[in-house]
Amino acid sequence: MNLSLQINKLLKNFESGNKFEIYKELEKIFKKNKDNNLLRYNLAVIQQKLNLHTEAKSNYKYLIKIEKNLKAMINLYNIYFVEESYYEALNLIDNILNIQQIESIHKDKAFACLKLNNIKTCKEICYHYLSKNSKDIICLNILGQCYFAEAKHNEAIKVFNDILTVDAKNLSALNSLGRIYHEKRDAEKAEKFFLDALEINDLSYHVINNIAGFYREEGKSYEAIKYYKKAISLNPNNSFIYNNLSKTYFDLNNHKDALANSFKALKLNPDNGDIKKTLSFIYLKDHDYKNGWDYFEGRLSLDEYTKKNKKVEQLNKKLFRKKILNDSKKNFLVIREQGVGDEILYSSMYIDILKKFENITIECDPRLINLFKRSFTKYSNSFIELGTISDNKYKFDKIDYVVYAGSLGKYYRKNLNNFTGEPYLKVDEKKFIEIKNKLSTYKKKFNIGISWKSFKNRYSSDKSLALNDFQNIFEMPDCNVFNLQYGDVLDEIKEFNNKQERLLSIKNLDLYNDFEGLAALLKSLDLFVTVSNSTAHLAGSLGVKTILIKPNNYALFHYWNQKTNETPWYNSIKLIERKGFLNDSEILKNYLSL
Repeated sequence: MNLSLQINKLLKNFESGNKFEIYKELEKIFKKNKDNNLLRYNLAVIQQKLNLHTEAKSNYKYLIKIEKNLKAMINLYNIYFVEESYYEALNLIDNILNIQQIESIHKDKAFACLKLNNIKTCKEICYHYLSKNSKDIICLNILGQCYFAEAKHNEAIKVFNDILTVDAKNLSALNSLGRIYHEKRDAEKAEKFFLDALEINDLSYHVINNIAGFYREEGKSYEAIKYYKKAISLNPNNSFIYNNLSKTYFDLNNHKDALANSFKALKLNPDNGDIKKTLSFIYLKDHDYKNGWDYFEGRLSLDEYTKKNKKVEQLNKKLFRKKILNDSKKNFLVIREQGVGDEILYSSMYIDILKKFENITIECDPRLINLFKRSFTKYSNSFIELGTISDNKYKFDKIDYVVYAGSLGKYYRKNLNNFTGEPYLKVDEKKFIEIKNKLSTYKKKFNIGISWKSFKNRYSSDKSLALNDFQNIFEMPDCNVFNLQYGDVLDEIKEFNNKQERLLSIKNLDLYNDFEGLAALLKSLDLFVTVSNSTAHLAGSLGVKTILIKPNNYALFHYWNQKTNETPWYNSIKLIERKGFLNDSEILKNYLSL
């Protein structure tokens, strides 16, 4: 049979026949005809449909290199969209638009910009097309998601409802409304919109994956598992769904099935940092620190560690990746992790590297620098403010290696015996005496501090509580209860206190910027009760007796996600389940024995 006819027959039968068998037949033909670029393109399209993305990307990249194949470029950036590799997608889109201005691709650029949080450019593109057609569904959808990203929920809801007046069965709008109401913690409305979308198309794995995620975060893990499995049956080679299923099993402490699904995901997508991060959390909870830290390094392939900005790209060029931390004569720069809480946690390992190496420089948050200098007195010159070297090309050129603070775990916390859990930060004695004097004016015997919110995190609302949730503490006899909550909470405190000052505040103490004063206050307390936030880490690092109210499993980080009520990172912290704190006052009474 003529080669062209043979290929066309296989392609025609692909949709109705055994897709994988037909793909294998086409692959056999291709191995004998690798110079046939049209065949290579068709093979890549089929690989893309079968979610064999590694193979499809390889063939598309070849075609782009050899002949600047426009269709290959479009298909490749769509794979990047699926893989959430938005930097790569945007780069390809810009290359296409330099060759040819195509409206649909320009709109895809808006979507990529949205995902990269370049809201300004995204909106400009949407406004451009909406000025021509106010009912442009694609641009309305993207604009609505812009408002959602900006937490302008009412504006977003209006946009998506406008879409539904034009297209009552628009899946994207229904899905987005479900996500917004879920973010607003209106579970009833969120579920309604997700189920409406599902009723319209119960074969859309996107819809099914979204409703599974909704049920997971509502604590309905078994419902989530049911929908994730359905999504996999529709899209069996999708690594992201396997990873989501793994996370759900992990929520249920079913580590066997969690690991099995993570490894399925990793086989499909070997370089994905989020899959490796999931694996790391499973192993770290089991105190298998060797595997845990090895997979934890996978986070360094996530966009926030690779392509967030030029500075991150510069740091990666000098990233230390060896299994053994050696080269003691080299110049090392230690870079903090994402937030100040993680920075405090991982600073417990700074003494390990400072003792071993001569030329260590540690960049840190300006709010912490004096605490670090005082606590690691012998090495005080090693601490500098964030950006001092990493933002200075001349100084950075003199650095041999960069190490992220979280990566120190694989060198210095290889097993449980490597953790001491002992306090390692020291307060300013002058500030401590000053705070003690202020507290002495309060007549009650015991001083308790509380913190009830987390900010600037995807799971902030899931970690946070309301002041009324701490009612049992306020009812305790002979106790002063002090505010240690940073952020904009004055109205909330005023409303809670009403006519009676139940929650006390230390005047002229900036709980967000003055870590020296905050540390002195923490050290002066008999007890600190908190949710998962940066102040919790500061309390643990100081050895303050602390009760930490854990968020639900899906919002739990590895340092709090333990099988007991203790964490190896901080001996002074006791972990308590969120449900137990809210529903069982006896649990609190046991912990609050002073």
